[in-house]
Amino acid sequence: MRAIRRETPDVWTLDLDPAGGHYDYLPGQYALVGVDQDRHVRAYTLSSTPGVTPGLSLTVRRIENGIGSTWLTARVQPGDRLRLSAAQGRFTPEHAPGDAYLLLAAGCGITPVMSMTRWLLTHRPGTPVTVLYHARREQDVIFADEWRALQQRHPCQLTLHRLIREHGREHTQLSATLLSGLVPDIAARTVMSCGPETYMAAASALARQLGVPEARIHSETFLPKNVPAVETAPADAPRHQIVLEPWGDRAETARGGNLLAALEAQGIPMIAACRSGDCGSCKVKVLSGDYRMGAQSALSAQELADGWVLACCCSVEGDLVVSQG
Repeated sequence: MRAIRRETPDVWTLDLDPAGGHYDYLPGQYALVGVDQDRHVRAYTLSSTPGVTPGLSLTVRRIENGIGSTWLTARVQPGDRLRLSAAQGRFTPEHAPGDAYLLLAAGCGITPVMSMTRWLLTHRPGTPVTVLYHARREQDVIFADEWRALQQRHPCQLTLHRLIREHGREHTQLSATLLSGLVPDIAARTVMSCGPETYMAAASALARQLGVPEARIHSETFLPKNVPAVETAPADAPRHQIVLEPWGDRAETARGGNLLAALEAQGIPMIAACRSGDCGSCKVKVLSGDYRMGAQSALSAQELADGWVLACCCSVEGDLVVSQG
């Protein structure tokens, strides 16, 4: 980590320099982050913007008793290393094309919206962008100085409405009246929302009500995390050894047992988010041994040909030697 700075009383931004100097991602995507020496995995939006801001940034709200957020904002120091998965998610302009955008955010939902706003202003200068940002108090506005600077630099392209609850709930509550009043051409816009589930559900429902086609309504979705993998093999099945290179970590499981469950049972840290074969974060490369794969959709044809498997969907059929990289 290069630096950490405080955005609001309970939000910090961590600036990172990617190993090797490069990290592929799209504006609005997130990464799975190993926290507390990789004992846990949490998903955080990449609040930086590829090709626009230097390095990588994670913007994190500290949650009371939150394992990941407390560790990242209170214990990680400049110079420390963090482990990130490949970028994840389809909440990006690339997967949500449009000639004009309405971006709605509540609280920390502003992090992917800021990433996408910078990108749209830089790479699509003729595309109107309207941002509705709901926050509890003035002091809770994240990136306050940068929003002001962006408005000054792009007065014809960017329209920002800060809807601060302490100024009066009746003037800031998300409603059809509010949206149609602030964004009269909403039916012609691509609408993207990020925030609490209830907020995103309300934003999507109102967009439909106001004539936005379903194909142009998008909400952020993090895949479920921290669901334990389970042993699936019969108790009396033959046992097989698993070696994780290059460290030589060892685990074992019965024939037909789940590879991810076996590794985690030995305390071997694994990044695994969806645990159902959709995200691809738990992929490992089989160097030797017998196995059987379930879901494969998160892997490319080349990865499959090279021996990569998804640990969450891999059944161990013999002694295995695998590698994470």
